[in-house]
Amino acid sequence: LDCDGNVYVSGYGFIHLDPQDIERAEIKRSASIAGVIMLMLLLLPSLLYIPAQLFVTRIAGWLPLDSPQQLVEWNAVLTQVRTDIWRYGSFLIPIFFLIGTGGRDVRQRSNTAFPPVTAALGILCCLGLSALAVSARVWLNDVLYNVNLVEVNSQTPPTVPAAQVIYLIRTAVIGVILEEILIRGLLLRVFRKHSDAFALMMTAIVSGLTCGNLTEGLSCALMALMYGYMTLRTGSILVSTISHCLCVLWPELLNIYFAGNQLAQITVVLLLITIGLIAFSIICLKDGNAFILSSRTMDYARLSGHVNRPRSQFTFRKKLMISLTSAFFTASAALWIIQALQKMMIVS
Repeated sequence: LDCDGNVYVSGYGFIHLDPQDIERAEIKRSASIAGVIMLMLLLLPSLLYIPAQLFVTRIAGWLPLDSPQQLVEWNAVLTQVRTDIWRYGSFLIPIFFLIGTGGRDVRQRSNTAFPPVTAALGILCCLGLSALAVSARVWLNDVLYNVNLVEVNSQTPPTVPAAQVIYLIRTAVIGVILEEILIRGLLLRVFRKHSDAFALMMTAIVSGLTCGNLTEGLSCALMALMYGYMTLRTGSILVSTISHCLCVLWPELLNIYFAGNQLAQITVVLLLITIGLIAFSIICLKDGNAFILSSRTMDYARLSGHVNRPRSQFTFRKKLMISLTSAFFTASAALWIIQALQKMMIVS
């Protein structure tokens, strides 16, 4: 790079680079990485199902089956193992991919020193917002079901106590930790060089577009905004991981211990919403700038030699349009729409 902002490229000589071109290319690269992650999350569950089935079939040949009861028990265990392989493999492969392609963006460290009160209030806010999101999702599912657009499938938790513990650990701990590492721990860092607000929005979109259907996607995107905010606020994924685990855990506990008891369920939801509103009010009173995100961005002008130009050449809306129109991101969004339409129940 010379004093005039020209960059030497082997085989081409000195080439002038404009800050807009540099920033646009960086945004497209980040969006492409996010698009590949989305494609993996959407396609890998189907692609890993057959290898998981073959693995379980091979193991089944070595198991002792002395009675019909053992056959039933081992069948239940192997079914869960098969499910875990394709479910958690769908997160592990993108995590390793992002570590390999993210470069210094995913290796940067943030300041993790924050008051414990901030973490506690943030967790309570997440619980209150999750109660609102669950209520809205249930209501929207009922509306779409009544007009014959969506078939609501509810997963029935196990009834055996030991199986319930394993089910809760798998659902509310392992899967949540892997998702937090992928989305908030790695992907959020890739987008932070374009500003914190933009990174928060893009990770929320990715979370929404990798969920099952329309209602789940809206709920996931809403909660991803809160989890991402807690990560940016505290500089660590620890608080967002704890919040995410609790937000997944409490609906499952209601389904297990208060199934059919609508009064208890409504009471818990209202209690969580009230606690969340109180925590939100305390945050607003303690810090008037609590929800103002940093607008820091990479100095693209300095990279091209134009030190007098502004740091970012594009507005938030322009960055969003560049990302959403990138090839990989568009393809993954189209795939999500196709999968969501396939899950709709069209009644003639």
